[in-house]
Amino acid sequence: MTPAALYWLFALAFTVHNIEEGLFLPAYTAAVPRLAGKVTPFAFRFALVALTGLLYGVVAFAEAGSRPAIELLAGAAIVMVANAVIPHLMLTVAFRRYAPGTGTALGLMLPLSLLVVIDGFAAGLLTGRSLLVAAVTVAAVVVVAIPLLFWAGRLVERRLPWLSAGGAA
Repeated sequence: MTPAALYWLFALAFTVHNIEEGLFLPAYTAAVPRLAGKVTPFAFRFALVALTGLLYGVVAFAEAGSRPAIELLAGAAIVMVANAVIPHLMLTVAFRRYAPGTGTALGLMLPLSLLVVIDGFAAGLLTGRSLLVAAVTVAAVVVVAIPLLFWAGRLVERRLPWLSAGGAA
């Protein structure tokens, strides 16, 4: 498989993973008292769409041969490896019920993430240091972006209620 095909496959798997989360995670969190009420389903889905779009942008630059984009993609892959375990697998085990996203995280994202990283090392495009810097950068951006995207999603939901299934009043 070419690196470009691997990058787009990673993006497609990320999309499938986010679709699973977007469809099923809001009801799951509503049913688990410790997780309920943290974010509206619309704001959550808004954040998923924004992050997915951002990943597609990184993939497009990586496919074009941008070394920083390839490093960021590998950093995102490491973040997705962590995401497969924390929170997905941990929530499934802790609550003794399937946490939405666990199957796609473990079955799609984990192996494809590892392939992205392995491919980067094999092609000489990654070093241990560059991967560490990229993973920390992506993790920091995600940690900062998620609350901002939730806020933006709530703002869009309030300003454009017709976009939200629950706002068609």
